[in-house]
Amino acid sequence: MAWIKAKLIAKKAWLWAKKFWWVIIATLLFVCAGLLGALTRNGALLAGVLDMLDAKRDAHDQEIETLTRIHDTEVAEKNARLKEHLKRKAEIEEEFKKRGQTLDKQKEAELKRLVDEGYNNPEKLAKDLAEAFGLK
Repeated sequence: MAWIKAKLIAKKAWLWAKKFWWVIIATLLFVCAGLLGALTRNGALLAGVLDMLDAKRDAHDQEIETLTRIHDTEVAEKNARLKEHLKRKAEIEEEFKKRGQTLDKQKEAELKRLVDEGYNNPEKLAKDLAEAFGLK
């Protein structure tokens, strides 16, 4: 019973809103003008709100800058690993050509794994490559 009554009231409100839409718009404009007037009368409140917005914007810019710097560092490290991988691959292919052998996919995958693990430590990388591929 209450549901039917609420539905009837909602329909009547909708019909009233369709007929007097201009009253609703005028009321909303009046309320907005009142809020704007209240904010501008008290300049300290408006200044505080604007300062808060500036602080949020600055914090967001700093976060974006930090993320960009981290991304650039990761890309540089990835490029360094790739460069090291290609250099070592060329050296090993040359050594294999001297022996009359070829570098197959399995050996290439092993080379990539070793270079990715030891690109920061050249001595360990050289030792691991010598052990894995029988190089001097």
